[in-house]
Amino acid sequence: MLDLNGVLAALFIYLGLYFPQELDPSLKPKDSSALLTKFEFDFIIVGAGSAGCVLANRLSANPDWSVLLIEAGGDETYLTDTPALHNALFNTEVDWNYTTVRQKRACKDRDGMCLYPRGHVLGGSSAINGMIYSRGNPQDYEEWEQMGNPGWGFNEVFKYYQKLENMTDHHLAHSPLHSVWGEQPVGFSRYRAKIYEDILQAGFHYGLDEVDYNGHNQIGISYAQLTIDGATRASTSKAYLNPIRYRHNLYIFKNTIVTKVLINKSTRTAVGVRCLTAGQLYNVYAKKEVILSAGAVNSPQILMLSGIGPKEHLMHFGIPLIADLPVGKNLMDHNCVRINFYMNCNNDECLKHYGKKIALNYAKHRKGELTSNFMEMVAFLNKLRIKHLPPDIQYHFALGNDIYKETDQACLSMLVTNLSPKSRGTIKLRSKNPLDPPMIDPNYYGRIEDLKMTMWGVKEAFRLLNAPSMRKYELTLIANQSCAHYQDETSFLICFIEYQTGTIFHPSGTTKMGSIFDRTTVVNSELKVHTINNLRVVDAGIMPKITRGNTNAPTIMIAEKASDIIIEEYTYHHQHHYDSSSHEDHYDFFSYFDYL
Repeated sequence: MLDLNGVLAALFIYLGLYFPQELDPSLKPKDSSALLTKFEFDFIIVGAGSAGCVLANRLSANPDWSVLLIEAGGDETYLTDTPALHNALFNTEVDWNYTTVRQKRACKDRDGMCLYPRGHVLGGSSAINGMIYSRGNPQDYEEWEQMGNPGWGFNEVFKYYQKLENMTDHHLAHSPLHSVWGEQPVGFSRYRAKIYEDILQAGFHYGLDEVDYNGHNQIGISYAQLTIDGATRASTSKAYLNPIRYRHNLYIFKNTIVTKVLINKSTRTAVGVRCLTAGQLYNVYAKKEVILSAGAVNSPQILMLSGIGPKEHLMHFGIPLIADLPVGKNLMDHNCVRINFYMNCNNDECLKHYGKKIALNYAKHRKGELTSNFMEMVAFLNKLRIKHLPPDIQYHFALGNDIYKETDQACLSMLVTNLSPKSRGTIKLRSKNPLDPPMIDPNYYGRIEDLKMTMWGVKEAFRLLNAPSMRKYELTLIANQSCAHYQDETSFLICFIEYQTGTIFHPSGTTKMGSIFDRTTVVNSELKVHTINNLRVVDAGIMPKITRGNTNAPTIMIAEKASDIIIEEYTYHHQHHYDSSSHEDHYDFFSYFDYL
């Protein structure tokens, strides 16, 4: 078995020897929170995650605008930088360490309480995730537009994917579907275990083609495109913050929790935020806007603590209501069934186990197993087996030897994800205390259609792996003993799914985007919170429907598009000193509508 602690200790020593700059805190974005000498900014961005770092970069490009970026966590480390260590980051200081409320049909191996990792660090979840770069399907964005969001169709959002992407693979770099001029590096893992070639052949045997799943069609199998820069994770903090860390008009408050948005009730205008740093509470103010980019879990929590949310829920905690909006509802997540197998394989086909030599090879030569995310291949399927249709199921193929740490035996995992879940969950407050974690209820399999689709995906996963190229591995299913007594296939599969389902870390939809006349929505197509001035939400929470794929790339795209919306508004609409607070009829209308 891989000696993880030994590898980590060796990695620190070798990096200090060969790449000391990666351990140098002076080369990280500067922390301004200890100074507390400036309390007013043009823009305040809450959350330095996948969206917040993008916004900070784009808005601070105007030297006349002062921008404050607030992050609850601290700096990334050499551990977050190392692609292979993402699973080792959960339940550490760079994770919020959330757990769901008890699920009836999921996470039964944990008594229904699913782990729910969220990034608590510069870069947010882009600093701890599996790094897979997937735009989703073009139809996703057509559906967004049809749901009342003009300007969010695929043709409109595609230009922002082109803007953000720096494709480092020389084959895809020449494709018109990719670009090389963006801030976000995208490429492939330098290390490829030979077993993935056999999995690729199994995909061919199943009937899948090798595709660029960020191209015209997703249906197929391919090596995963990653947010990676050579041998190092390319979080949005590295891609968007590090290059601009010396801008005089960009301020960053690290290790700072935002406890609420400050709202002028008479004008219904966000004027700033309340912060908590090192036990000290203080207010900072925004001359133009407050932008919440704290993610689909934390942005709803902050809104509700500020008096924006479901009326009855806020009244339960005695929080004065400012706007009765469905904040925290419509939670969508890609439930994930992890199918684990023991397997027989030699080191060349699977993982090499050289202990500290792995760390030396990575630190000195930027090669070897630690350059891999160990999820090097993905596949997309639909039930109708029609290639031009959007996918129903996504597979991730993951390699490791520490799934069950009591064994040295190599393991293969196949992660089965239902891409269009019908079930909807909630984010709710646990209390009025902003330090208490929110109550997260993804409501996995709340709709029976999700269970049926997932069962189909699991069955097809076994079919795919039952290919000639995989037989030499003698895959042996690792199943919970609680399911062993079921004799019929359906009962066994339901039990197996309920024990093996967890999150694949894609919460979205909790501040849904749409028309103000759609009472299921929280923000409009410009991401402004309904009935509140100078307040936007820019993160995965605004998705009216979850994308068919990993959600990190769409979140970056959302922030790129939002940046242009904001820049255009304040460059053109406000150039004549337009003051929305003078339009009392505006407030009267929205106040009236809000309390209908």
